[in-house]
Amino acid sequence: MSDRSQVWPEEMDSADRVRHVALTRTTPRNAGWIAEEADVSRDTAVKYLDRMADQGELEAIETADGTCYKPDEITHFLREVRSLAEEQSVDELTNELRAIGEEIDSWKSTYNVESLEKLRQSIGREDLSADDRRERLEVIEEWEYNIQVREALQLAISLQSSLTRLDADPRLANRGSDTLPQEG
Repeated sequence: MSDRSQVWPEEMDSADRVRHVALTRTTPRNAGWIAEEADVSRDTAVKYLDRMADQGELEAIETADGTCYKPDEITHFLREVRSLAEEQSVDELTNELRAIGEEIDSWKSTYNVESLEKLRQSIGREDLSADDRRERLEVIEEWEYNIQVREALQLAISLQSSLTRLDADPRLANRGSDTLPQEG
């Protein structure tokens, strides 16, 4: 176990613990590290990690620390899209898109740029202080994140629309088909 001494709920078996540790990391970690965090043997961790990699949930990569595992970005992204589509209405998703657009517009205005690329290029300006550069770098990270979220929101709206047309919208399953929204 690590210094943090994670206390696992009794109902979480070794597979659940390995899964939780592996899927909540952004940095690739080797089986030994994951085993320690999940409070399982290395062999047990390898068994579950390899299974998760075979199922496309994790990506196994070779590093100086040997085989390391990290969440598969595509699988994670598609799960996020599904979650958004299932948990939020089209209006809520649209409002989030509007808020992202407004935030990006405010950065364009604040930094007098037309795009994320132009903001990146502005980092090299000689008239900027170190604090100004740091601030712009933070905005660049947020802007990049907003682009990813925007793509997920757009796909979630599209998924909801497709599921509704197919009469397969999970949020509408308990309401009956007579309450499905009609297209135009």
